[in-house]
Amino acid sequence: MSLKSRMVRKSYKKPTTTTDTPQKPNLMKNLGDLSGVLTTDITYIQLMNRNWVYLATVYDPEKRRVVSYGLSSEMTKEFATSVVVKALRANGKPKMIHSDMGSQYTSSLFEGTLQNAGIDHLNTVTVIYA
Repeated sequence: MSLKSRMVRKSYKKPTTTTDTPQKPNLMKNLGDLSGVLTTDITYIQLMNRNWVYLATVYDPEKRRVVSYGLSSEMTKEFATSVVVKALRANGKPKMIHSDMGSQYTSSLFEGTLQNAGIDHLNTVTVIYA
């Protein structure tokens, strides 16, 4: 069929966020039992038109499945929090939620939402998936 693949290397700079929150230790790496633990993160996706969209997920490392997700054109604390709230409604209350140190996850909205639900929040530089 004379088909050939064509690889095009694109240079791009993904959007970033910053936080002044001090680093915390990664307490998940020493957990033997991952029951009651959820992780959350935001993935950057560049579209063909060079715009960005953001995929936020909540992952259950014990069951090895995504329990909640959302897609947005803006990476905000409200977006990150809404995906976690959706996971809590569908799956009940975990013992803890683990995230990175992005500004969305260190915001007072996100922290307050977890605190009001009585959920411990672990956040570190790197999210560890089991």
